[in-house]
This record gives sequence, C-alpha cells and structure tokens, in this order.
Amino acid sequence: MGQIFFAVCNINDTPITLWDPGTDWQGLTGTLDSDGAQVPIHAMSFHAADPRIVMIPVSPADAKQLGAKVYHMSNSPYRFQDAVLVGANEGYYGQCNFQINLNTPEYVKLDRSFVRGLFGKFNPSRGDIVFSRGGDFIGVMVNGTYCLLMQNLKTSASIPFAPDVRDQHTGTTLARLYGNVFQLPLELQ
Repeated sequence: MGQIFFAVCNINDTPITLWDPGTDWQGLTGTLDSDGAQVPIHAMSFHAADPRIVMIPVSPADAKQLGAKVYHMSNSPYRFQDAVLVGANEGYYGQCNFQINLNTPEYVKLDRSFVRGLFGKFNPSRGDIVFSRGGDFIGVMVNGTYCLLMQNLKTSASIPFAPDVRDQHTGTTLARLYGNVFQLPLELQ
C-alpha cells in the first residue's frame, strides 16, 4: 500500500456535526480545496482520543495537486515547552508555551501568561494548528486552551464518502462520538 497523508482539522470546520441524535446521511461528497485546486474526499476518520479532531486521507498525488505542505508528526512534543500556534481561520500565528497536565496526558494546556502574537490578532481557538519550533506537527487545539497531541493516528470511527451511505448508519456513529466528547474531563470539553 502506498504512502498516505492526512488533512487534519476540527470537526467544526466541516459540515458534519457530533450530536445526539446524529444525522443519518443518505450520501456524502466533499472536496479539499486549495488555491483553485480540488481533490475529492473519500472518507473522514475521527481521532480515538478526541473525535472532534477529524482526519481526511490524502494521497501523495492529491497533496501535490493541492500544493499542500506535508508536515511530520513530532516524535517528542515535550522536548520544548514553547510552540508556534497557527490560526485555522483567522490568519494569525504566534509563539506560546504549553504545560503538561498529568490528568490529561494526551493533551497539553496553553499557558496564557506567555502568548506572543507574531502576526495578526492572536486569539487561540479550537481548530488552530500547533507546531514545534523546528516545524514538526504537534497537534490541534480542541478548544481555546487545550491541544490534542497527535502522536498517533488511531481512529474511533470512519465514515466513507459515497453517493449512498445509508447502510453506514452515520447517525448512530455521530451520536456515539458525541457521547465520547462528554466523557472527557470538563476542561477539555
């Protein structure tokens, strides 16, 4: 099997919602767009630790067509306490510190006492992307304070995109994932 990359985002950046009852979709189609280039979405997977983080498989050819920069996952996200946070929608980026919280080992907490905007109005929020100073991908902000460390690509569910997905029972899957979010510690919700 060939190499696969993933486009990663917060579920709020998609038309899919986690809710109970979940929506039973009849069909799903979508594209990833970048500077006029489009590639079809074939599936959407939900991260096992936090289903609000969505992973969309992208082939190397599709990544090239989109002109996408491919980042490596950090193999030692705790090496530095400071990181670069890039706004998913607002166009800002800045330097920030993160703290390790032993109660939430798959997440790091943004230290708001040390947040320096380098470009644009700096207001960290869900969906923002976090990189190491060396440019490795660390994770995605699940809210304005916590970042899910993307140390693995384990999924809790996947939904294929196809003209007919009624037999996939997407409503049941989305409702279950919604329940998973509310089993997380309160500060992560």
